[in-house]
Amino acid sequence: MIKKLILILTFLFVSFGKAGEIIIEGTGKADINGYTFNDNSSYKLYRSNGHWKSSTGDFGLHTCMGTVTSDKNGKNGFNVYCKNTSQKDDYFIMKIYRDSEYQESGAGIAKIVEASKSYSYLIGAKCSHAVTYLKSSDYFSMQKCKF
Repeated sequence: MIKKLILILTFLFVSFGKAGEIIIEGTGKADINGYTFNDNSSYKLYRSNGHWKSSTGDFGLHTCMGTVTSDKNGKNGFNVYCKNTSQKDDYFIMKIYRDSEYQESGAGIAKIVEASKSYSYLIGAKCSHAVTYLKSSDYFSMQKCKF
């Protein structure tokens, strides 16, 4: 009897204990300005704003700020924070980062670092990140997050 109970509880835990997933799609326009030095290293400030929607049905506006760097050996860095504010004025902030390995592909990693009460379940969620830029500074992005 106890073995059956343990088996049933294990089944329920595995079935309902799976991590959740959310997909966030965004569009926007970026502004990247800064300095390129004589040794070809650079330090640039990244700012963008646009719109987002999620697989849960939420949508809203986002603003992003951060840095895009390159050292004299060609090692690149991308560290940006984006605040996504929903139609209900709730928000979550994600840190998007990538290094030289993924710089050219537009792939990277994101992590939810802060959120209002409605999105608190997302804090700490790790996400895969992809972005495609058009010839202009317009972009399409997607994060697939597990929580």
